Amino acid sequence: MNEGFAIWLTGLPASGKTAVAEVIMRRLEEFYDMKIQHLESDALRKVLTPEPSYSVIERDWFYDVMVFMGNMLTKNGVNIIFDATGNKRALREKARNSIGKFLEVYIRCPIKTCMDRDPKGIYRMAQLGKAATVPGIQDVYEEPESPDIIIDSDKVSPETGAEHVLAKMKEKHWV
Repeated sequence: MNEGFAIWLTGLPASGKTAVAEVIMRRLEEFYDMKIQHLESDALRKVLTPEPSYSVIERDWFYDVMVFMGNMLTKNGVNIIFDATGNKRALREKARNSIGKFLEVYIRCPIKTCMDRDPKGIYRMAQLGKAATVPGIQDVYEEPESPDIIIDSDKVSPETGAEHVLAKMKEKHWV
């Protein structure tokens, strides 16, 4: 059995990670007949932490579980996309070091643009004091030091961003 690959789309909340993930998955299915397991943090939190506190301890635990799941899936031939802020470099590096075929994609976006988008209202909750650990506001977001790809989501469409990821995958002979 061939090992699966993992793509981690990281960036501030509301930077465009999910939009890029959806295009990547659609293109891989349409053009390569390839299925992808989408490990989207909000969906996983509903199962793993139904009443999330977003505390530092809970967040670290949650990302450790995501990396563990990703490692198990890829070792069993499942291709995955981590669609998660992953605000600490060490957590993303743990995934890079444990998963053989790994791409880190930084969805870079100015915080002002993320705040303007804010589809879930998390920045608004942070401003009202109803959320205490929003990355980029009260908690640090550690930008990747050397991501495989940088997508400036305030300058390019999700489709263009996805094309950059697919080009890198072709370069690595994953597709």
